[in-house]
Amino acid sequence: MRRKFLPISALILLLLLLTTSAFASVSYLGPAGTYTEEATILFFGEKESITPATTVPEALNLVKSGQCQYAVVPVENTIGGPVYNYLDAVVNDADLVVIGEVNLPIRQTLLALPGANIKEIKTIMSHPQGIAQSKDWVKVNLPGAKLVEVSSTAEAAKRVSEMGDNTAAAIAASRTAQVYNLSILANDLQYTKDNVTRFWVITLKQNQVQGNERSALVAQGPAQYLPGLLSDISRKGYKVVSIHDRPAKTLLGEYIYVVELTGGKPGELNEVSKKYEKNLKIRILGSFNAK
Repeated sequence: MRRKFLPISALILLLLLLTTSAFASVSYLGPAGTYTEEATILFFGEKESITPATTVPEALNLVKSGQCQYAVVPVENTIGGPVYNYLDAVVNDADLVVIGEVNLPIRQTLLALPGANIKEIKTIMSHPQGIAQSKDWVKVNLPGAKLVEVSSTAEAAKRVSEMGDNTAAAIAASRTAQVYNLSILANDLQYTKDNVTRFWVITLKQNQVQGNERSALVAQGPAQYLPGLLSDISRKGYKVVSIHDRPAKTLLGEYIYVVELTGGKPGELNEVSKKYEKNLKIRILGSFNAK
C-alpha cells in the first residue's frame, strides 16, 4: 500500500503553526475582549504572547518593527462590507503578506452597567462596523439614542464600565461583559444570523508560507487591463471570489484592485503577473488557508 504524504507547502504551514504555538507573538486590535482577539485565539490557540494594540495600524507597526511576528486584521463583514481603512493598511505596504484567514460568526449584544434600564439608554458606543451591523435594531428599539463611534467594540465596553453612567451602553461581544463587569441588556442586535467577519493573518514578507485554499493579489493600473488579467488567472484554474477597487491616488482613472481567489496552484499567479508587468503593478499578497 502506498503511503500518502502531505504536500511540502502543507508541511511548512503545519510546522509554522506548531512552532508559533510555542513562541509566536501576535498583535491584534484591542483592548481585551474584541472580536479580533477572539479570531486571534481561534487561529493560534490560547496564547500568552498576544499583544493588544490601540489601532490596526499600530498592530501592523508592531509587526514591522519586529516586536510581534504576526497581526490579525479584520478586513470584511457580511453586513458592513469591506473594512477599507484596514484593507488599505495591508495592501499599501509591500512588506506585508497574508498567511491565513479566519471567518468568525459575529453576535452583537447591548451592554451596560449592572442595574441599567434599557429604556433609559441615551448613548450607545461601538466600532463603526458594530454600529453598521446593529443600526436597524437601534432605530426600532432605541430611536432617541446617540450613536458614538470608537476604535473597537471592546473599547466601547471599557468606556461604559469606566464612565459609571447608567444611560450609556456599548454594542460588543457577549464575552466582553465578563471582562468589564457589564450586564447584557439585549442579544442579537445584528439584523442577520449569518453575520460573519473575515480576518487576515499578516506577517512580514520574509516569513511568508504557502497555503492552497485562497489567494489574494493587488493590481495597480488602468482598468482596461484588468479583464485580460482575470481571464488568464481563470485559465490557470483560479476562481475569482471578490474584487475591491481602491483609488491609487496617483492619476485620475487609476485604481488599486484587490483580487481574491480560490483554487489554482501557488506560484502560478507569478507566471500570469509577468505577462502584465508592463501595464500593471502586481503584488501577490499570499496563498493561504482559512479557518
